[in-house]
Amino acid sequence: MLIDNIVLNNFRTYRGKNAIGLSLNPEKHVTIISGQNGFGKTSLLTALVWGLYGKLMADVDERYKKEITESGGYNKYTAKLMNRGAQNDGPTTEQQLLNHIQQTSSILDQGRLRAQITELFCFSVQINLTNIFIPHIPCNDVAIIRTHNIRTGQEKLEILIDGKENELSQNIGHEIFINDFILPKEIAKFFFFDAEKITALAEVKNIEEKQYFSKAYNEVLGIKRYTDLKTNLEHLKLRISKRSASKGDLKKIESLQQKLVADNELLFLSKEELEQKEQEWIVKKADLAEIQERLVRLGSAMTNAELQDFRKLRSNLVEDLAKNKAQFGELLELAPFAILGAKMTLVQEQLQLEKRHQHLDLINDLLNEKRAVLSKELANIAKIDQEAVKALLDRTLAPEAAGGGAKLLSFNEAQYDQFSAVYQNLQGAYAKGLKALIADGKRLTSTYNITQKKLKDAETKSSDPIIQKLKTRFDELQRRVDQLADEILRLKIDNGVLERDISALNRQISEHAKHIKIEKQELVKAQTAERLITQLEQFIFELKNRKKNSLEKNIKKELNGLMHKHDFVEMVVVRIEGDLIDIELYDKEGHTINKDGLSKGEQQLYATALLKALITESNIQFPVFIDSPLQKLDKRHAANILRLFYPNVASQVVLFPLLEKELSAEEYQLLLPKVGKSYLIQQTSYNSYFLDINPQNLFEQFDQSQETYV
Repeated sequence: MLIDNIVLNNFRTYRGKNAIGLSLNPEKHVTIISGQNGFGKTSLLTALVWGLYGKLMADVDERYKKEITESGGYNKYTAKLMNRGAQNDGPTTEQQLLNHIQQTSSILDQGRLRAQITELFCFSVQINLTNIFIPHIPCNDVAIIRTHNIRTGQEKLEILIDGKENELSQNIGHEIFINDFILPKEIAKFFFFDAEKITALAEVKNIEEKQYFSKAYNEVLGIKRYTDLKTNLEHLKLRISKRSASKGDLKKIESLQQKLVADNELLFLSKEELEQKEQEWIVKKADLAEIQERLVRLGSAMTNAELQDFRKLRSNLVEDLAKNKAQFGELLELAPFAILGAKMTLVQEQLQLEKRHQHLDLINDLLNEKRAVLSKELANIAKIDQEAVKALLDRTLAPEAAGGGAKLLSFNEAQYDQFSAVYQNLQGAYAKGLKALIADGKRLTSTYNITQKKLKDAETKSSDPIIQKLKTRFDELQRRVDQLADEILRLKIDNGVLERDISALNRQISEHAKHIKIEKQELVKAQTAERLITQLEQFIFELKNRKKNSLEKNIKKELNGLMHKHDFVEMVVVRIEGDLIDIELYDKEGHTINKDGLSKGEQQLYATALLKALITESNIQFPVFIDSPLQKLDKRHAANILRLFYPNVASQVVLFPLLEKELSAEEYQLLLPKVGKSYLIQQTSYNSYFLDINPQNLFEQFDQSQETYV
């Protein structure tokens, strides 16, 4: 399947009809589309995704989901997709529309007039496919045309097979036709990707991301179609078993099936309600942002709830300032002592001296008493040398002479302790505490002044009736947004419970069906279904292993081919556990390579190798579109990508590089033998168009266009 050409009509920067053809040459299958930032490279990619999937584009990539959410829902998002110039030039009021009809009615019939008026409010994308295979329908080409009317919000999707509408696409639905026969939306991200952002493939962390990518892997590897077939056979076998079941068994199975149908219906309705709530939540959030912006412009961005919060804050600040002032007053009492710091030190020294002398007098009195007692006792002993004893007592128990200095203060113990506490405070914590208290006081005063000013401004403006109305509306919307958030959470929980119940009911029905004795005329059918189910189970198991082994080899081959170090990865292990698929890398020592620990460039190479391996395994023939193809890659890695990856990733490849920044003239020469078509996106008065350039002259023409813009 190849894309012959794409036609954009009033889509974003592309005013009017702009067609671009892609290279269909199998030997030169690469198409280069370049232009300056803002000229429309990303718009072309968006046009392709929107043209194929419409409102389902949110399921293709997180970027589109985010853009739709931030716009306030799909209808508001699509209103931004129409070219501004075309939108502004069209009639914007009923009177202008009537004037337009009067001016044109004389020269146009009514049918053509209606078509022209409709076109004034529409933008569209047409994708023409060739070399396409649709089972049981011979065809040469398929045209997919999606049109959106911004005035009515209606969207139209047409699918023409060889220029005509076909019963198949009408019967199964156009969206399903695209998903089943063109490109499933679950794997579209592997064919439309931003090379700078595909590192997301290397950063899968939580179970939801694993489930999302595992589903995509199953789709792209072709496993899902066989699991779906197995499910259909199980349902067939159950219907056969029911025809042979006894009344009791039949009643039990039918009861379970009724419960299953009811739960499935409840789940469908709940998901439908969830989608509606999420859309309403998106719209209400956008409305909130709009009112907030209007309040900002009016100079009163503070809501009533925020006003109350600021009043509470002001009250708390008043209390904190009072506490700060009281603490400062306490510290201020010690200020005179802090000023006389040197004198305080002298007083402290004097007190210590006096305290020591006070202790010395007590000790001397005690020594004199003991000396007198000993002298008296020793005098009664006749044989002792009295003079020698006296000399000994004088040496050991003589009172210590008092030091110099007079008693000046004579503090008692309580006074001494009080002064010491003040002195120690002045020496350590006082200065630090005072500085902290002063800084805290300044901060509190500044915050109070700012808060007071905001409150004063808000209270002054709150009397404005327009602002009052907007704030009331804002509060109502905020309450609704909070309510919707709670309801969305509840619905998600309920859906999870229902899904578990449905799985349990399916198991119960299957178990009951196994024990039913099937009648003879139905036995062959049941046995055939059972045999096919068993064969399919074995086949799916072998297919998963075969795909697993093949994917491991391909990832390793592609990754080591793209890396500087050809033995960077020694082993790749694809783990399949139930419906979950995980990919692990190992080095030469057998240690796991942490993908989060890789550089952004290495993560991009890993993701690129994974994409190439998946596309190879998928056997899906669809063009690959690559934006920012060489971001975060050094010259050697870029050369490997240009030689080994882009020319071989698909039978038709479209690159969107920034010339000289992402793709140099030297690097372009590596790719040139495979380039069949090249375009420069030009822009005049903010309207873009495609300039078809001979691939040999791309950089020469680019240099000339740069001179023009300079």
